[in-house]
Amino acid sequence: MTDSQPPAALAVHATGLVVQRGDTRILDGVDLTIAPGEIVALLGPNGCGKTTLARTLMGYVWPTAGTIDVLGERLGQTDLRALRRRVAMVNPTLDEGEAHAIGATVDGELDAVSAVCTGFFGTVGLYDPVTDAHRDRAAALLRTVGLGHRLAHRAALLSTGERRRLLVARAMVAEPELLILDEPTAGLDVAGREQVLGAVEMLVARRRGTAVLMITHHVEELSPRTDRVIMMKQGRVVAQGHAEDVVNPEVLSDVYGCRVYVRRVHGRWWLEVLPEAWLDLLAPEADAGQ
Repeated sequence: MTDSQPPAALAVHATGLVVQRGDTRILDGVDLTIAPGEIVALLGPNGCGKTTLARTLMGYVWPTAGTIDVLGERLGQTDLRALRRRVAMVNPTLDEGEAHAIGATVDGELDAVSAVCTGFFGTVGLYDPVTDAHRDRAAALLRTVGLGHRLAHRAALLSTGERRRLLVARAMVAEPELLILDEPTAGLDVAGREQVLGAVEMLVARRRGTAVLMITHHVEELSPRTDRVIMMKQGRVVAQGHAEDVVNPEVLSDVYGCRVYVRRVHGRWWLEVLPEAWLDLLAPEADAGQ
């Protein structure tokens, strides 16, 4: 980390990020900027460093090299506990041992309204006094994401998709300046995925000042209002720009290592893989087994 002053005008400004563990470089010179209110999508295959980048921005992983400024605060020179109250993260894919630190879960014994109220304090359980105003806002957000009929239900009794929408409401309850969504629909069926995406869309639309980093494998999950798309491969940013410029077969085929086609319908992107691509994908493995 350097002693230069962070650029206060940006929600995120990361320069030259390197995260190395042993001989493996998980992040390799990543530069990232997100403006206030900007919606940025981060796309890439498994193992390319997306989640490590998100955890580094939150201060849960410390970079080997580079600088990170979040909301005008230089990591390493600021109180992370205070900063994290201005940032919300949804990451339901981490192991249970990591989940408590990174907003992937909440105390399952709490009713849905109380569970969302933990977002005011950045805690898994509810340890601080809760006001009627807190509960009213939590209930309103739960209704917005389609959980108005679950207000009194214990969080542990909600379905997987319902818990994801609860986590999204919890993330937005304190009106964060930066929202990081790390694969929020992982493991859901089509209806569950669309419910989560719809919940995110409605809540973010109501909070226009919030900068959003949406991390996903799937172009289908990009919001029609996405301002910029960043592609990662093997720990590096390999392409970025407006979706119309970088969401194309050439870039996506290179990033995913698979021949793909992509089209845009009603403002959303859809990826197609034709069966002949299977032979290309399986050939190296087949050759190695001979």
